[in-house]
Amino acid sequence: MNQLFVYGTLCPNQANAHILEQIGGDWTKASVRGVIHILDWGPDKGLKALELDSQADWVEGYVFSTEKLTENWQMLDDFEGFQYQRVIADVKLESGEIIKAWTYQMNVHAKNI
Repeated sequence: MNQLFVYGTLCPNQANAHILEQIGGDWTKASVRGVIHILDWGPDKGLKALELDSQADWVEGYVFSTEKLTENWQMLDDFEGFQYQRVIADVKLESGEIIKAWTYQMNVHAKNI
């Protein structure tokens, strides 16, 4: 799967947008159902963390698409760190189409590590 839904600092014009810009790919406005939490502990304290929830409101973001994601997953996983886990989500594109894409959600087990 060569698509990643982002909702925080990796989005265009955000603090870490350069990470995905260096890979190179296409952006599409999109959303997922979930809840945004603000991490209150650890190295990413103060940053957004998604918790997917099919009953929740829509969280706005972008889908980043490129064939180059395959060779960059380890770098992205390392960048996101232990407070996030990469999971597959149902993502609604701006067009209304529903696709499957990877996203990083809050690792609820990490606080106990």
